[in-house]
Amino acid sequence: MRRRALVERVEKSLKSKGRTPLEIFAAVMGGDLSITEMQFEAAKAAAPYIHPKLSSVEMNATVRRRIEDMSDDELEALANSGDSAEES
Repeated sequence: MRRRALVERVEKSLKSKGRTPLEIFAAVMGGDLSITEMQFEAAKAAAPYIHPKLSSVEMNATVRRRIEDMSDDELEALANSGDSAEES
């Protein structure tokens, strides 16, 4: 909880000065030569605390299609898959 409060305080301070790490990176990418190496390194160190990385999410989804969109082979496979479930 104390860490979150510290991060929020630092983030608020950076925003009030108009330069978050992401803004510094964007400025450097845009060719802004006024940003020093020390400022860039500080932004790089602070970035994970201010701008969390996006995480990937594994998705297991079944795509449902209308029967009218299925081929004859797909319909036959679907029909046959129901037969084996009834036999067990």
